[in-house]
Amino acid sequence: MWIGGYFGYGYADDMIPVKSVNPQDSSISVGMFTTYQFFTGADFRRWFALNLPEEIDRTGEYVIDPDAKKFYFLPGDQKITKVRLTVLDEPVIVVENCKNVTIEGITIENSRGIGVYMDNTENVLLQGCTIRNVGNVGVCIGKGTDSPKEDNTLQKHAMEAGGELCGRMVGDMMGKIYENSILDRQAGRNNGVKDCYIYNTGAGGVSLGGGNRVTLTRSDNYVENCKISRYNRIEKSYRPGVWIDGVGNRVTKCDISDAPSMAILFHGNEHTIEYCDITQVCQEVDDQGAIYYGRDPSERGNVIRYNYFHELSPRHRVTATYHDDGACGSEVYGNIYFKAGSLPVLIGGGMDHKYYNNIFIDSPTAIHLDNRLQNWASNMVNKGDIYDKRLQAVNYTQPPYSVKYPELVNYWQEDPAFPKRNRIYGNLFYNITNLLHGNSQWGEFWNNWTTNEDPGFVDPADPLKGFRKDAPVFKRIAGFKDIPYAEIGSTLK
Repeated sequence: MWIGGYFGYGYADDMIPVKSVNPQDSSISVGMFTTYQFFTGADFRRWFALNLPEEIDRTGEYVIDPDAKKFYFLPGDQKITKVRLTVLDEPVIVVENCKNVTIEGITIENSRGIGVYMDNTENVLLQGCTIRNVGNVGVCIGKGTDSPKEDNTLQKHAMEAGGELCGRMVGDMMGKIYENSILDRQAGRNNGVKDCYIYNTGAGGVSLGGGNRVTLTRSDNYVENCKISRYNRIEKSYRPGVWIDGVGNRVTKCDISDAPSMAILFHGNEHTIEYCDITQVCQEVDDQGAIYYGRDPSERGNVIRYNYFHELSPRHRVTATYHDDGACGSEVYGNIYFKAGSLPVLIGGGMDHKYYNNIFIDSPTAIHLDNRLQNWASNMVNKGDIYDKRLQAVNYTQPPYSVKYPELVNYWQEDPAFPKRNRIYGNLFYNITNLLHGNSQWGEFWNNWTTNEDPGFVDPADPLKGFRKDAPVFKRIAGFKDIPYAEIGSTLK
């Protein structure tokens, strides 16, 4: 018997074994630590039990008895013609130390592990494939981590485990990069996932590494024109539709949908996320974003442009673009935020962000700004703490960082705890109750238009149809440019 759910915070799910159940005092003893203990009192703190024979009461439910080596399954009335059972925990396809390879038109399915894995590759293209029904991530470009070599009675949770860099695994990439922010996953360059369907995976869609953060050497690996959905069958949080790390990678024209947690999570520099249609993500979590990064002021030069965020749940604290814990230096423009959560934009204490030519529609609040580094998160800017270590790791006062990001050189001299140079201009706010949650001194606002009057949409119910040629928005916002609406989203059916 196992229990799974959000036991502590709403951004961290756990799946842990049960040691025993005591019906006398209605208590459960577990065999593993959760990430953030056990709490009650919030709607998102929900959990469930699984692998209980007595709970099989719906078509498709099953239980595995590993001791008896038996599998119990409720088929329902529909006749079953095929049953597939896999014990494969290795990647289905592995490409290592190769150049100029194309994998095209293949359906990759029915594995407990990774669908396609590659490292130290160049110009390797996965095109026109379907990756589905795998237990881990659909595609992994770059090495992952192994499990820690510990044998405690109560094992650490994977989020706290770390592990060493190794091939043909994903492992605890979140924990490893948190531990080593300049990690080079040896993902090669110019590798791509294009025109692919990725769905019904266990722990994410694509894990995309590549590039060197110390030298700012680009990888130019990419995910393009893919449809990625239902990618958290087993692991619910921090296993996004696309994970990005390193330098100079991109996600272009992808449809990402139907997930309990993030669409895209990134670390690193000079990444581009563009022309994506992102909807119905972050459906279970609290305090997460459709696009998310944070807690490293050296991660700069990232561009988020021409994306369509829509129908994100406002039930919990859900954000479309989330710059967490002092994240800095992003450029966000030409995006459409339509019913995009409770806080479409969250800038959590950082600086040097530019938001312009964006469209915000039908949200209670458009932008959240805060000064958390001056209060509850002030320890992060202490000398010797996490920001200091991460800045030192990339030699931030020397080239290439001092040349590429000159404002970073004086990070410590300019009171890093105070948010500054967050520039928000040339944006449309339509049917927005409050433009800003926070203090206006933490941002610079000009040339924006906030209105409840029709700004000139062709169809207000479908923002992707754009504006009429005579739309008032072009007169009210100086220099406002039309967005390439027709280019947004995948061309796959």
